[in-house]
Amino acid sequence: MTCEELIAHLSSYIDHEMDAALIAEVQEHIAHCRNCRVVLDTTQRLIVLVHDEGQRVIPASQRDILFERLRQAFVNRPQATEDNTV
Repeated sequence: MTCEELIAHLSSYIDHEMDAALIAEVQEHIAHCRNCRVVLDTTQRLIVLVHDEGQRVIPASQRDILFERLRQAFVNRPQATEDNTV
């Protein structure tokens, strides 16, 4: 397996969505390729970080302020002019 092939199959490997023969090829490759081990490890860590971060909730008072600022920005936006030339 080449590095390019490993990258192409990385998502399936991480998600455990590949057959045993392909898993063995990936594991053999990462056993000997430091760069691909780093890519795999970094990708797995990123997935954990994103998953653990979860949803953030904006407190109601801050949400109201944010929505009011957005509303004002929308109301005060520059109006587009129509180009009537044909």
